[in-house]
Amino acid sequence: MRKILVIARHEFIATVTRKGYIFAVIGMPLFFLAIAAIPMIVETSGDGSSKERGMVAVIDRAGVVDFDLAAKVIERVEAASDSSSSLGPKKGPQLTSYEDLDRALADLQRRRIQACYVIESDYMTTGRVSVYVRDEGLFSRLNPPGERELYALLRASLVKGRVSEPMLQRVLRPVNLASMKVSERGEVQPSESEWDEVTKLIGPFGMFILLTMAIFFSSGYLLQGMAEDKQNRVIEILFSSVTPEQLLAGKIMGLGAAGLLQVAFYALVLLVPSMVLVVTVQVSVGQLLLSLVYFGLGYLLFASLMAGTGILGSTVQESNQLAAVWTISSIVPLFVLGPISESPHSALARGFSYFPLTAPVTMLLRISLTSVPVIDILISVGSLIVGILLAVRGAAKVFRAASLMYGKRPGLSEILRWLREA
Repeated sequence: MRKILVIARHEFIATVTRKGYIFAVIGMPLFFLAIAAIPMIVETSGDGSSKERGMVAVIDRAGVVDFDLAAKVIERVEAASDSSSSLGPKKGPQLTSYEDLDRALADLQRRRIQACYVIESDYMTTGRVSVYVRDEGLFSRLNPPGERELYALLRASLVKGRVSEPMLQRVLRPVNLASMKVSERGEVQPSESEWDEVTKLIGPFGMFILLTMAIFFSSGYLLQGMAEDKQNRVIEILFSSVTPEQLLAGKIMGLGAAGLLQVAFYALVLLVPSMVLVVTVQVSVGQLLLSLVYFGLGYLLFASLMAGTGILGSTVQESNQLAAVWTISSIVPLFVLGPISESPHSALARGFSYFPLTAPVTMLLRISLTSVPVIDILISVGSLIVGILLAVRGAAKVFRAASLMYGKRPGLSEILRWLREA
């Protein structure tokens, strides 16, 4: 064990002190933060006249709009939007009366208003309304600002004084929808809001992202380190004092720790700005523990497979090409995310949960969507443990035979023969 720890310590220190590693750890978060900041900079670079609540001009040539109702209408529209989506308050634009179209168009060009609606004089017979928006591409014309608010204001203005106050309230807000969901077992219960559904996914789905990143980064270091040692013939010297199994275990621990450190730093950079959301994140202790279990087992499985595959190539590029099959295998469940999400207990979802290569990601997705039966958890964990044992044993055999093989890449028949040897 002491030799394994010495190898792991050497590989870890040698990796984390590389300039490329330090640049990747610090430079990539800064790059993505800069990309994320661009829209904010663009948003704050305007004249600021309509930042808090945009203004929309309304020219009423038909004389049907009661602008005294505008504030109440907008409040009702916002309340309806907030009740159907808990992702955040949605402020509607302020509807402002204009008399002159030329003045409105001038303000539109200067970005003092977001849009201009003209209710034509024959509105009562034709319902004709013209809308003017800035030419900012296709999407600016598909959903003009203030459309919902104007429609609600027109309905309220047309029935004001003709119906009772309760009827007016129903005109402003026809439905107060109560959403219910029916489980596969026929159980009926209230549906959670969009925000609640999202927060339930944060823990397990975050573990999935971390698992994928750990596989990607750690495998890169494993492959690079092994290919370099093989090319420089350092392995021949190491084998004089350690066994192939000890060298393999030390490299997995040391280079894997370097990859996990990089992932942990990225997670910290993402989590610190998001601490305001932690209070509302609905992640149970059981979900978090299961996520950690599958993260650890998934990492050990793919690290062993990457290590055994990486030694087969004669160059770093060739090793990366060979090991790509494991990276693709780890994300296969995402290609059937739709069917798994719609039916987390289906034969497809369970089959992916029982197969070691797809079990980590599939189970992380399933536990974020529903309560997974205990038997599924036990079978998937058992299959992962068996898969890890087989992967470590197979990787050690391949590592022992291929590490001293130079000049050519072993064929499939040779690899199978190595795996069959005792």
